[in-house]
Amino acid sequence: MNLYLQMGHGMREHCVELNKKWKGATSILSPKNMTIEKMLNLSDSLEKYNGSVIFDPQFYVPRTSHENLCEHSFWPSNYNTNMFLNGSGCSEMLNVLYNDYVLPLKANAFIIPGIYFSNVDGDFDKINSIIQNAVNKMNIKIPKYMTLCIGEDLLKNEEKTHALLDYLENYPVDGFYIVPIHPNNSYLIDNASWLINLFDLVAGLKLFEKTVIVGYSNHQFLFLSLAKVDAICAGTWMKTRMFPLGDFKIDDDEQEGGRKSTWYYCPQALTEYQIQFLDIAHSGGILKDMKTDPVFNSNYTDILFQGAQPTTVNFSEREAFRHYLQCLKIQCDNVSGLTYEETKKYLSMIFDAAIDLTTYFRSNGVRGKHKDFNNVGDTTLSIVDAFENIRGLVFKNLWDNI
Repeated sequence: MNLYLQMGHGMREHCVELNKKWKGATSILSPKNMTIEKMLNLSDSLEKYNGSVIFDPQFYVPRTSHENLCEHSFWPSNYNTNMFLNGSGCSEMLNVLYNDYVLPLKANAFIIPGIYFSNVDGDFDKINSIIQNAVNKMNIKIPKYMTLCIGEDLLKNEEKTHALLDYLENYPVDGFYIVPIHPNNSYLIDNASWLINLFDLVAGLKLFEKTVIVGYSNHQFLFLSLAKVDAICAGTWMKTRMFPLGDFKIDDDEQEGGRKSTWYYCPQALTEYQIQFLDIAHSGGILKDMKTDPVFNSNYTDILFQGAQPTTVNFSEREAFRHYLQCLKIQCDNVSGLTYEETKKYLSMIFDAAIDLTTYFRSNGVRGKHKDFNNVGDTTLSIVDAFENIRGLVFKNLWDNI
């Protein structure tokens, strides 16, 4: 399973640094956060390190008032659904996207614009069929991925998820770029229905022999490796690890929002901790148990474990972000086994270990608040076990060919 970098506010330098460290990565570019000029400059910079880009049009809410999006040349003015789809608006936008953005950026795939939807019906199929037909008339030589920006209520409903798969089976695309809305605006997700239906959706699309990329993800989504997902995407701020639908409806200030705090990602616990809680671990003599293993090849957090009280050292937001993505990259690299059984065993092992560790840390007063895997550990383990009954036999037999 690959990790793609989900570009967001203030992420350019992190992206270049990590591409250099990893000797290349795929980055999902955001027109909400960058002008075309800045994207072209970034694409050229990444190419030096064997990096590549994919351009996400972020057409989730066509009537947005977000100034940055509306200023892009491909964005329609005075959007009207019927006129856009039945007139020349759709074709014109797609041509501008491809010729003025995708080609100059040397993108390695074309993400087909898709509108946020919370239900699956004839209108869903009609809108997407019109867009697909317009794309098929273009001479596009790179893979084409359809956007699926899915409302949380749909993914909570098994029947609707299966109906969505029925519609998607015959779509003439090479893959799908899934942007799922997290339930209750939660970072880590404890809703078993939502999780298992996302799991099943990815698995169903993979059985259609499609590439599947899940955007706006975090480390909990490692479970999707069992469904043979091709990549998950994550970035620095939480807004690149869980999709902020509201930001695409209005013009905001592009900041993370809420109380600003620096977090340390403890990869073996699959949990992020505020530095003040590392002070508690330090005074309790258990800070050494939270240190990142050398296997993650991350020296960004070394300063936290050199003997001083963690809040008194100069551990910056920059190091915290790069550490998180470095660790997640290694976890993505390691999570997929040679067989279905190996992958399931590995997932169960890391989830069980994270539950045990976070329980131990909690018993010593060290908590990750809303980023504590202990809050969702049992649910995450349960959907891995449930997947065995839903798709396990098929994936065991077809693992090498999916």
